[in-house]
Amino acid sequence: MHGGKGGSNTEAIVVLRVLRVVRVLKLARHSKGIIIVTKTLTSSINELALLLFFWFIGVIIFGSVMYYIEYSFDNNSDFSSILQSSWWAVVTMSTVGYGDMVPKSGWGKLVACVCMMFSMIIIALPVTVIVSKFTRVYAKYKDKI
Repeated sequence: MHGGKGGSNTEAIVVLRVLRVVRVLKLARHSKGIIIVTKTLTSSINELALLLFFWFIGVIIFGSVMYYIEYSFDNNSDFSSILQSSWWAVVTMSTVGYGDMVPKSGWGKLVACVCMMFSMIIIALPVTVIVSKFTRVYAKYKDKI
């Protein structure tokens, strides 16, 4: 960690502690609830992939649009690159909303509203399918519990 002779022993102890935590995860196979959630997620892999695909496309589009709008409005804007604007899109679309970057122009605020609405739609649509699959998996394994 800090270098020196005692560092490798300390790192080995940390690795052993992490492995003890991983052993606890073996207990998950005995939990019916975790089994049901795992089977639901594995049966919903296509919906989750579609969700991530649309989310990624939204980050690229909204990040780029916000950069061009805000940078043309103010050269000293927080949106100084497409990458930073994409970070804003990630934070906005994940509904975290740190507030570290906010649009100042009217067009930027409009794009932010559209970005938020888009993210709610792309999150809500696959979630209903996943909940439906969860209900089916739960009904199937309910008798086994």
